[in-house]
Amino acid sequence: MRSMGRMAAGLASVLLVFLSGAAEGWAQPRPLARAVAMPGLIPSMVQQLAPITIELPAGPADISPPRVKIVGLTWCGGDGAGGARALGVVYPEAATAPALNALSSADCDRALPSIASRLPISSAQARWAAVIKMRVTWKPWRLTLAIVDAAGVPSGASPAGSLKGLGEFKSIATSGLQLLPPPADRYRFDLAIRFLPTTIVTALFPSGAVADPDVWLEADPLLRAEMASIPAGANLVSDAQYDFINQMLHIYAPVYDVPFQVQGIDQPMTVRNVIASGGDNTMTLRGEIGYAGMEYNGTLSAQGEDLRIATIGLEPVNLPACNMTDMIARLQCQGQQFAVGGSARALAAALTNYYQEQPFRYATGDRPLRFTLGDVEFAADLATLKSASHSSTFSAAERAEIRRLGTIGAQ
Repeated sequence: MRSMGRMAAGLASVLLVFLSGAAEGWAQPRPLARAVAMPGLIPSMVQQLAPITIELPAGPADISPPRVKIVGLTWCGGDGAGGARALGVVYPEAATAPALNALSSADCDRALPSIASRLPISSAQARWAAVIKMRVTWKPWRLTLAIVDAAGVPSGASPAGSLKGLGEFKSIATSGLQLLPPPADRYRFDLAIRFLPTTIVTALFPSGAVADPDVWLEADPLLRAEMASIPAGANLVSDAQYDFINQMLHIYAPVYDVPFQVQGIDQPMTVRNVIASGGDNTMTLRGEIGYAGMEYNGTLSAQGEDLRIATIGLEPVNLPACNMTDMIARLQCQGQQFAVGGSARALAAALTNYYQEQPFRYATGDRPLRFTLGDVEFAADLATLKSASHSSTFSAAERAEIRRLGTIGAQ
């Protein structure tokens, strides 16, 4: 049953790390899911966006527009005006990129020429190197990257002037996104983004359902409470509507196995058709459970601010009606019913004794979550540190690690 809980929460989190045809069944004004990337996650997440290739304006002697490559990115935080700042290290497209990012957050407020003077050139087999100052903004429904300043070395060889005048160089649509793998790849979603001074807030909506997502990105009291109660070690806060979680469970987890050992018998439980529901500081999972040749309707209840497991109940299913006219046959049937009911109660007691008071937790383990942003595919490894329930919303504070898998369509 704990693995049942992990599956329910984990599938919700598929969409909470920036997580897609139609929005049927999900036409509601509040977001399906949200995620808040905290300061401990953002720098490494941003670094995974590199490399990015930029095409510069062609000069009189150029046969084709010259291409350069951003090989390292450093996050500098929100700018207080709805955008965010970052620094980038730029080399010729064919250069050998340094193994490590040459910049750090300490460079964010330094003069660009002094930063450029530290960039390695000979080890990169490059004629020049440059540093750029970038501004990232989002407005419904597009993420935009622009260069606002640049400096290079040697000053006469680098294209710092062209970079400085380039302005917007990349624009990523965040509406109508296909974010989910099959069999839910027909669904489309809109992703809203808000840059705050130290965090990044994202919210996922059914495609075309919301025109102005602003109220859900900062001012929502529930979101503020989730961010204020994050435990030490967590770098991601996420929440999702139970209706959305159930839709994901129906699509991706109709049946799975739960390892469990009781009375010396080591065999898996088969769990299917899980449904999650909740309220304030309460959550319930219901599903069909198969164990040792028997079928049960199972219920797991968790309570408290940290959703600790309280009880696990099992009710046998497909029992005969015992309405025979023959008294002996009827008594035998009723005796079998009593025995099966007693077995169900004993198993439920064993499960409750094993899991009671354990906090509701999950981890992606060897099945990382996958998602795309623009033309880049990523994987996310998640482990929850705290979970909670508020009305129709499940929330979690997690430890996340984001990895770049590659560019879509690249050989």
